[in-house]
Amino acid sequence: MHAASTSYSAEIAPDARLRRVVLLSGALLFLAGLAFVPLLAVSAVLKGVVAVAWACLCGYEWLAFRRGYAGSGVLRVAAGGSIERQCRDGSWQPARLCAGSVVLPGFAWLRVAPPGARPYAELVSASSHESENWRRLQVIWRHIGAA
Repeated sequence: MHAASTSYSAEIAPDARLRRVVLLSGALLFLAGLAFVPLLAVSAVLKGVVAVAWACLCGYEWLAFRRGYAGSGVLRVAAGGSIERQCRDGSWQPARLCAGSVVLPGFAWLRVAPPGARPYAELVSASSHESENWRRLQVIWRHIGAA
């Protein structure tokens, strides 16, 4: 048992629908960005370079999210700010909570960095969680933000 599991913590299960929303919005924003490339006031060669760079960057980030989703389930956020993610085999793996995470009254965007892998983010909703775990996440987040 890890230290985070014995302290005050919140277990937040990802929602498959919200994961699909994140992946779909990433794909749509990629396409929207490509649609703006022809409007740039630069040479055709530079437009090509920008389009390729945009495609590589978007693909790299999108795949990081996809791999993150494929490799994890429940997130356990502890009072000290540490985080663990439950792997598909049921084991718990320590991770790092990254800058850019935010917890609002109804939604949270948690940026998670597994060891040795690119960070990804989980969009979670209060409505899809047991109220006790959501309340605990709110309390923990107030303490993390105050530190």
